[in-house]
Amino acid sequence: MVSLFDRNQGGGTAPRLSHFRKRRLACVECAELLSFADLEPLSAMFCAHCGTKHMVPMWLDGYWLFAPLGAGGMGVVYKACHEDTGEALFAVKILPRGERKDPLFIGHLQHEAEVCRRLTGHPCLVRFVANSESQGEHYLVTEFVDGGQLDQRVEATGKLPINEVMFIGLRLIAAETHIYNQGYLYRDLKPGNVLMAPEEGAVLCDYGICVPLKEAYTCRSDFFDGTPVYLPPERVLGEGEQVCSEIYSLGMVLFHAATGHSYVTPRITFEELKELVLSRRNVPRKGLELKEIASDELARLIGRMIEVHPYDRYQTFAEVERDLLKALHYRFQHNQYGRLTGI
Repeated sequence: MVSLFDRNQGGGTAPRLSHFRKRRLACVECAELLSFADLEPLSAMFCAHCGTKHMVPMWLDGYWLFAPLGAGGMGVVYKACHEDTGEALFAVKILPRGERKDPLFIGHLQHEAEVCRRLTGHPCLVRFVANSESQGEHYLVTEFVDGGQLDQRVEATGKLPINEVMFIGLRLIAAETHIYNQGYLYRDLKPGNVLMAPEEGAVLCDYGICVPLKEAYTCRSDFFDGTPVYLPPERVLGEGEQVCSEIYSLGMVLFHAATGHSYVTPRITFEELKELVLSRRNVPRKGLELKEIASDELARLIGRMIEVHPYDRYQTFAEVERDLLKALHYRFQHNQYGRLTGI
């Protein structure tokens, strides 16, 4: 997903519900009370005192949606609070304004809600809260994870400490393993879907293209779901996917975190990516040298994860977890502790 405004309003704190009930909100910069009584919900408004940009809150079935978190092709996510829970914050996903009555979009959101409900309960996955429909507005509610997305973190700070990258990898492996054990393949691993909780660390969200294992393995299609940079070669070539496909995407995410940039240009098209995959598949395997990564152990591990041929990669999540733990153990033995912020 991409950010809608330059900043998320209100940080990790809930606004005063008493203001919202009177169709007012407090400016996050100067605290001036602004009226939105006659304004279109979800539109932009500006503080008359300091000019700060805000979003006009929207009331939906007891939830007040008051700040944008991100948007994708199949929905928009907003930070929200609820009339009955006061200070608690939530993330509410609704359909794009022009697609609210489209059966395809409605079915897609309902599928995501059902998958989220089935997978909830794991500490490395965003928690399901509710899903329903009110006055023609379909929505999905999950817990709000403060701390932003991994791509935002990398953009703000540059490459992350090696130990932190390894811990992110371990948490994402735990999330992927849980999803697999419940009979699904996640299929959308990218930095924008990794939330960085300040205390717990990486938390995976967005199950929009998560599908049952059999469907993932047998799917043969020329239609591409997902962000090109992180797609496994199997999907690029219209082949079925399995665990090693997820491992490829995870390797690409860890490379991004460890170097501060993606492995291939983010501007690459599907056609260019397909040509690149085919060219790499048609040459003898030499092993990838990832000299940008400031850890030989992590470079070797990621190199094996992102091999273009599926059978040259790790085949199980347990194998990746084992080698990540070995690499961490080696670094601790040799006093290469680094910084563990956000772990």
